[in-house]
Amino acid sequence: MSHILNETSQFKHQLRRVRKSPRWRPIFEGHVPFDSDERSPWDYVTDCLLTGSEIPDYFYVHPLHFPKALEKQIKRRLPTSEHVTIQVLELHFDGHNGNHLLVFYDSTDVTTLLAIGTHSDLFS
Repeated sequence: MSHILNETSQFKHQLRRVRKSPRWRPIFEGHVPFDSDERSPWDYVTDCLLTGSEIPDYFYVHPLHFPKALEKQIKRRLPTSEHVTIQVLELHFDGHNGNHLLVFYDSTDVTTLLAIGTHSDLFS
């Protein structure tokens, strides 16, 4: 079953900015080293999110601690009012030590893209 990709307004703004940056060109135009289809890291990750496929360890997907306000914002976007535990994840487009990050929340059938940027963009 396919997922639906939701984007926050903050994410949309950040995406427009990073797409213009030459530092992000390898993420949108480069190739994942292990993919025979020669997709860019951006295309590879979004395909995984849309199809519900597991994201390879190369992208170093890990939980992220976040403020309660963000949890409330995510819960408001969910189609159900059931009590759910929110786990926000971060991944590195350019491998474990990379500095190009995507922050997202993944539920059963909806993935919400929350932020995109470098460590200094997102956490300073």
